[in-house]
Amino acid sequence: MSWMRKLSTRDRRALTLLAGVGGVIMAIFGLVLPFYDAQAQIQKEVESKEKLLGRYVRVIQARDIYGTQLANLERALQEHDQMLLDADDTSVATIQLEDMVRNVAALNNIEVTRSNPLRERNMGEEYAKITLQINLRSDIAQLTNFLYALSTHDKFLLVEDFSLSSFRSKTQVRTQPRMNISGFIRLSQESGI
Repeated sequence: MSWMRKLSTRDRRALTLLAGVGGVIMAIFGLVLPFYDAQAQIQKEVESKEKLLGRYVRVIQARDIYGTQLANLERALQEHDQMLLDADDTSVATIQLEDMVRNVAALNNIEVTRSNPLRERNMGEEYAKITLQINLRSDIAQLTNFLYALSTHDKFLLVEDFSLSSFRSKTQVRTQPRMNISGFIRLSQESGI
């Protein structure tokens, strides 16, 4: 400290002031800024937790709404399942589909001249599409009634690949429609026990 005695009073004051300012700067960088950074981090975490908690509260408040929506969806699914063919096996479903088509044709005075089951196609993991290719002999009015009866059937029946040939007999024009008619089944879930 002998070097301090050699300094002038003005230099000692400047050195003391500089040491005080340096101490304050060190205190700010060493204590205040880390505390401020920690506080900002805690504030961000609290805001994040508040948002998450707010979402949970809204979900809990909407629980009854979601329950009602789920019940409505389950009811709609049951109604749609009733529109599927009753069989859970594709071969039985093919027979059921053919019986339905022949009954609708008979009710409309249409002759089924040919019926050919096509290969079933899986529609996702739970459903299969059963298709029957048929040839008919009818006039236009009968065909129109037949197609209308298929569209209003209590089972969902889909008419695809429709083609129409006609020929003239002595007294009238006869049509020979050809179409694919499809129905759907829910596949049975076999347990692996």
